[in-house]
Amino acid sequence: MAASNNPNPNLKNSQLNNLEAAYNKLKDDFEELKERFDKQINLSNKKDNEIRELERKNDELKDEASKYQSALGSAINLQLSNSDENNPVSLKKDMLKLQDSLEDYITTCKGDIEINIIEIQKLLKKYESNSVVSKDQKPLIKAVLQRHVIERIFMYGEEYFEFNNLINYKKYGCGTETYLYNKACELIKLAEVFAEKRDGVDDTTKVFPIKLRQQIYAALGNRGFNNVITDKKQKYSHDSINYYKKLLNKEIDKYRTFKDSERKREIEEKAGGIIQNVISLFWFRLEVQEPIAEYIWFKYDDKIDPSYMEGTWEDDEIDNIVVDICYFPLIAQEFDDKSKCQIYTKAIILHKSKQT
Repeated sequence: MAASNNPNPNLKNSQLNNLEAAYNKLKDDFEELKERFDKQINLSNKKDNEIRELERKNDELKDEASKYQSALGSAINLQLSNSDENNPVSLKKDMLKLQDSLEDYITTCKGDIEINIIEIQKLLKKYESNSVVSKDQKPLIKAVLQRHVIERIFMYGEEYFEFNNLINYKKYGCGTETYLYNKACELIKLAEVFAEKRDGVDDTTKVFPIKLRQQIYAALGNRGFNNVITDKKQKYSHDSINYYKKLLNKEIDKYRTFKDSERKREIEEKAGGIIQNVISLFWFRLEVQEPIAEYIWFKYDDKIDPSYMEGTWEDDEIDNIVVDICYFPLIAQEFDDKSKCQIYTKAIILHKSKQT
């Protein structure tokens, strides 16, 4: 009997079963590996998200730290920025404007103005000048009048800001500036004691008294004695400026007389602005500088020094002339320390020949 060509059915089924089992195992292994792979992908994505979130938070913290450092830098930085109205350049510019305003107020002392020479001579003695004046000496007359205007306004300022005179002013009226000024002096002194007498090391507290002084006096310099605003938003001139304006014009009338009443009114109207500017510059804005700037009057017979004085002399006569009258003071920082001295505006001098 011939052999059959068909394989053993049982063997074939067994092989198929084995193949199917192997396939199913491979399939299960694949699914398991795929599941593990997907988990790893998800875990990796989660880690990536966490990393990105950490990076975002890190950037936020850096920004916050940068802002803090910037704020801290501003808090301890004593240098006035270029845009600050009280920086040295602006202060010098406004001092020069004041000089021009004073010259306009004093006028040329010619033409329709009669000069009281006797009173001018007394005024020269007051400021220690021994020069004998005549009507033809207009530069000397103008110089001593300008000096007197400044000194008179200084006197008004001392009266207004005197602590013992606070009772004479309404705290929330025309006395706001003097109350604020006196409170500022007290607060700055307390800040100095606090910074010096309390244990600790930090830049913020160290500069606290200086920053406090700068901020308060900058505000006073910017708005002090400006027009007053009523509750109904109406504006009127500061009462103290009006009061001292009348006093100043009356005082200067002792030394000059206008023949033209309209000209007199026009010139005397300038007094209020000059008073406000003198007080703003000398009482407030010098205090904003760090170190505090000072003003210095030079005396009769002082030696001429062009490095901090200006006048109409020639270079070759410096050794033979001296101060007759200083009619605008030197504005400077640390004048006595030549290595640190900073001059804002030179003293304006009318000179005379040196006596031998």
